Amino acid sequence: MKKIMAFLLVLTLTGCKGQDKEKQEVPKDEQQEMAQEPKGQWEVHKEYDDQGNLIKYDSIYRHSYSNIEGDSVRINLDSIMDSFRGYFEEKVPFEWKKDFSYFPKADSLFMKDFFQEDYFYRNWKEHHSDIEQMMKKMDSVRNAFMRKHHPGLMDKEE
Repeated sequence: MKKIMAFLLVLTLTGCKGQDKEKQEVPKDEQQEMAQEPKGQWEVHKEYDDQGNLIKYDSIYRHSYSNIEGDSVRINLDSIMDSFRGYFEEKVPFEWKKDFSYFPKADSLFMKDFFQEDYFYRNWKEHHSDIEQMMKKMDSVRNAFMRKHHPGLMDKEE
């Protein structure tokens, strides 16, 4: 009888041990893939009339990405854009209306080419290299802003 009880005890303990799940190591490549998949969430709002008929249906789908640690990345894009606008206006040495305006000046000496058929196109063509330099300056200001105020958001994956 003692042998049967000992056998049942060993069998029970072995059976309980078999229930433990071991942590499986997830390869780093798979971890990065899992971290890059967005977490999705549906929110549905329904409105019914007095007879129980559906009169209004609204649904919102939200998705968010996680960083390497798995924490949800919380970025307020409106806040970033608002703070960038002030930073940009302070750092960029030109004004949109003044520097990108191709409308004729008030002085009649500068209006000679206004009567040409391709006035705006010609002005754009003449200022193309200026515009290209301005765009490069704008990109460098934006990149400096992102590195200074939001490091890690623009890191390139190599």
